[in-house]
Amino acid sequence: MMTIKVISLILASLCLTGCDFLSNAISDSWHSYKDKSEPFSPPQENQWITVEGIAPKNTNFRLKSNYISNKCLSTHGTASMTIYKKPSHYWKRLNISVDPVTGYFKEKIPFHGGGWCQWKINAISLSLHYIDVNHLIKGAVPYVGTGMYVIINDAEQTEPGVNAFNSIDYRPTIYPFLRRAYNTSDQIGLFDKSRNLAYFRLRLIRENNFKINYIPTLDETKMPKIIVSENPPGVYPRGNARVEYPNGKIDLNSDSIDYWKINNTSQWKSQ
Repeated sequence: MMTIKVISLILASLCLTGCDFLSNAISDSWHSYKDKSEPFSPPQENQWITVEGIAPKNTNFRLKSNYISNKCLSTHGTASMTIYKKPSHYWKRLNISVDPVTGYFKEKIPFHGGGWCQWKINAISLSLHYIDVNHLIKGAVPYVGTGMYVIINDAEQTEPGVNAFNSIDYRPTIYPFLRRAYNTSDQIGLFDKSRNLAYFRLRLIRENNFKINYIPTLDETKMPKIIVSENPPGVYPRGNARVEYPNGKIDLNSDSIDYWKINNTSQWKSQ
């Protein structure tokens, strides 16, 4: 009898201090089980977003789609032990087929992801990266890329972006840039006026013909250089970081490229 009372007290104590936690843990486990047994599975009858692009020579695309579920919620906690729930996210990386001659690709992304969680499109990320840079500097390695990040309808937005309806046609001029540091191989990445990814909000207001075009022009005749340091610690002068532009202009004490300075144009003209 005493044992039963002790167990009852322990269970009551646990419930008083952690019923929400236990309930949420069970709920999360159930959602995880159902998601695995009925995973991401777009229905055939669907709305589709067509994504097209042309990769310049020596580059390749990476395409990912992000889905959100308001049915499968993830549990989070604060430092004060407050429990709250947020919609779950699912990232899907697409294995796209790029024509080796033209660089062209075309992919259709489903609006509805299906599954027990009832996934719905939230955002699309399309980035462009070098796959070979030896034609620019022998022995250099590919570095970061550029591209576009498209937020769909009313998805949460963390960066300011350009609003578009049903379709986007993005055709930027992009440039290679060199990053040089004493202790690493030369690195060559891609740069456009957005600095990293260009942000868009795509609002879908009709049922068909949703489209995203990304056709960048790569100008390899101009390559700014970020010189981080030319000598190791203890060897002086190490030199502060600087940016060297194709026209000979140098920004001292900086490791950030200004797009408009690459062509030596007005800052406002490049906007």
